[in-house]
Amino acid sequence: MQRRYITENIINFRDLGGYSCDGGVTAYGRAFRAGVGRNPSEKDLDVLRRCNIRTVIDLRGNEEAEDMPSYFKDNPEFEYHHISLLEANPAFAKSDMTMPEVYELCLNEYKENFAKVLRVIASLDAPFMFHCFCGKDRTGMLAALLLSAAGVENCDIVADYQVSYTYIKGFIEKEIRENTGLIWEGSYDRFYSRAEHMEHILGYINRAFGGAKGYFRHIGLTENEIEKIEKLLNHKPPVEPVV
Repeated sequence: MQRRYITENIINFRDLGGYSCDGGVTAYGRAFRAGVGRNPSEKDLDVLRRCNIRTVIDLRGNEEAEDMPSYFKDNPEFEYHHISLLEANPAFAKSDMTMPEVYELCLNEYKENFAKVLRVIASLDAPFMFHCFCGKDRTGMLAALLLSAAGVENCDIVADYQVSYTYIKGFIEKEIRENTGLIWEGSYDRFYSRAEHMEHILGYINRAFGGAKGYFRHIGLTENEIEKIEKLLNHKPPVEPVV
């Protein structure tokens, strides 16, 4: 099965399937993470159609969505939800904070919006894509919660986060080289997806809330909603080893 998809303007586009959990692996073809730096190309849309994606959840900030309205908004081919998990633009930048501190702020100050996003996900049957700008931070936080709720081990959640920089590096360098104005951050360090950043936030979630499902309860999700999210990436039978 395929985990990463090669696309043009949708970047860092990956399936959350294929991670070991509780004697099985997370299911392919249900939850897809991505960054949407520009409107999708026709090739990108063909990939989404092949993946049967009909629901798109946009995690960008309110001003980001106003400055660059989503292609998916008011598009009859997709069910579109915009629910911000952090403002990320020059006016709202937390330049004095480390990325782990930004992630903690995200979980706490945007907890009502995390609850909204997770309730949307709990209601879905068809495959869906969730994204922010680069698909690293806000998208990475949500991906970590979904994988953790499915029983994926922390080391695999960290690996899923850590590979983002590899996949966004070319996009970022091209935008900076061509001076398009899309990349405004003053510190290149903020583009790195360092393992210790995800390790920190997973430890924080465990200490502060007792894990992902504890966080879900903290932000007000019902046990029925939590169960639906837990089963979202329903486990397949273990993969037979290649001999």
